[in-house]
Amino acid sequence: MTTDYSYLRDEYPEIISQDQLYRICRISKRKATWILENGYIPCKDSGKKTRRFKIQIDDVIIYLTKLEKYPESLQTPPGIFSSRTKFRSIKQMQEPIDSDKFMIMLKKRWSSSPDALTVDDTVKLTGYCKTTVSEWIAKKKLFGVWYYNKYLIPKDCLIEYMATKAHRICQKSQKHIDLLRQFQKL
Repeated sequence: MTTDYSYLRDEYPEIISQDQLYRICRISKRKATWILENGYIPCKDSGKKTRRFKIQIDDVIIYLTKLEKYPESLQTPPGIFSSRTKFRSIKQMQEPIDSDKFMIMLKKRWSSSPDALTVDDTVKLTGYCKTTVSEWIAKKKLFGVWYYNKYLIPKDCLIEYMATKAHRICQKSQKHIDLLRQFQKL
């Protein structure tokens, strides 16, 4: 069931500003600017520093309805609006990699590691902290088995995770970035 956003026509004028947009959508000013600059919501851009955008309220209603029905189609790049994210890794997040070839590279690189990895082993291979690896297991992003007061992670599961799902991580570890760079050089 979708929300009826027609009440916005009564509360706001036909053409609204960016300030009104971010309040309506409950997003940051930075995200509102990005959405407008990248055409997620049609608008007239004057190029001025203040009152730059003129947005039709009907276009905002269409955007909010689409966002509610198909949120994955209107997603922004992960971490782009986080103040903690270093933008050095965003380029690697956006470039698609061949996951099958990346898995082959990781299998070769990690062939001397045991087949059942502890969290400490996983930390050494990936560069992520223990807390992060434990969260991956708790959130069922990464398969781990509780065995004698510690998690054991099948090496193949870690390789599959790193090759298929870990590209969505916003703040990649330096080892992860190095692995991606080495893969891109092949």
